Amino acid sequence: MEQPNTTNNRPADVLQEERTEHLLSRYRFWLFAVLTVLFMVTFIYYLPLRFREQAGGHEEMMGGGGMRGDGAMGEHAHEDGDMMNMRDMSTVASLALLPLRGPSNRLERLPFTISADGYKEFRLGASEFRWEYASGKWVHAWGYNGQIPGPEIRVAEGDKVRVIIKNSLPDATTVHWHGLDVPWQMDGVAGISQKAIEPGTTFTYEFAAVPAGTRFYHSHGKDHMTAAQQLDMGLSGAFIVEPKQENIVYDREYTLVLDEWDILAGGVNSAISHIQHGAGMMDAVPDFNTFTINGRIFPYTSKLDVKKGESVLVRFVNVGTAAFHPMHLHGHSFKVVARDGFLLEHPEERNTITVNPGETVDILVVGNNPGPWLLHCHHVHHAAAGMSTLLQYEGYEPVQKLK
Repeated sequence: MEQPNTTNNRPADVLQEERTEHLLSRYRFWLFAVLTVLFMVTFIYYLPLRFREQAGGHEEMMGGGGMRGDGAMGEHAHEDGDMMNMRDMSTVASLALLPLRGPSNRLERLPFTISADGYKEFRLGASEFRWEYASGKWVHAWGYNGQIPGPEIRVAEGDKVRVIIKNSLPDATTVHWHGLDVPWQMDGVAGISQKAIEPGTTFTYEFAAVPAGTRFYHSHGKDHMTAAQQLDMGLSGAFIVEPKQENIVYDREYTLVLDEWDILAGGVNSAISHIQHGAGMMDAVPDFNTFTINGRIFPYTSKLDVKKGESVLVRFVNVGTAAFHPMHLHGHSFKVVARDGFLLEHPEERNTITVNPGETVDILVVGNNPGPWLLHCHHVHHAAAGMSTLLQYEGYEPVQKLK
């Protein structure tokens, strides 16, 4: 029996509504399909490609593959982008939201005010950001006042010093005054001399600046398990106490803060996971593959300018947690005039001096051999991975452009 044609019996406005709904359904289907394809292309192809570019560019500057902490080459130093899981991708994506800081943001010396009670008052802020260690290359960092290393604090011997620390990190922290004879309550060791400074809070350190010499400040973590990891994130800076009576005569001076990093693909700093999992866990010691002078790798390090006949005081500060650095200057000998901030009664004549983790060494260079001269770590893998700069005389340039 023939079925009745119910379509022709429905009103025109109902038919139009059905046609519209059918078109909208097709539109939603194709929109969903297009968005799905875009999502897959982004997370399966584009982001891994960007991660590989980040890692590849860094390895190219390193001279090929990455390096382990012992200086040997290792393929595992930078993960291939397509081996990274979704958690790694989300980590890198979240890092891209952090502010990018670099040499243009650096403040060489931290300013101070004089308080009503006669203290030199400094303000430091610990925060999280991306640090540009070479042109177009950055690493996830924690630092003071938005820079690596933190700004130099410089005072005179005997000054009353007050440093107000604001913690804007995602974790608790402390500040230790390395080589300074502070009261025990000001030593900056969580659980021993103070409670850790919680995120969003401040702490005030007060002490007299003694003894004179090249010192530094750095995080001591929120406990003994996180001291190294917070240092590996970048929380350190130079602290210079000028003597009441200067015993070294020089025309220029430079402070070189030596540090090491384990930088993974996408700028991820491996120390962040060590903070999360604890120093006692497997692989808690990073495989350092990047070595910086004042937060930069060669050839992006700042050169040491000198004129013929000048004397130059160079202060080495090794703020790293593990690596030693035999620093060697080409074309010159120099006098080692101080170690750990203390003047040597009999300065040593050297051309290479090793600076161990936590040590400072002051050398005096006489500008008697004009030219552009390499100053580098003679653990040569460290030099290849960034720890080099130039002592460059006025009127002399390298034979090739370096960057």
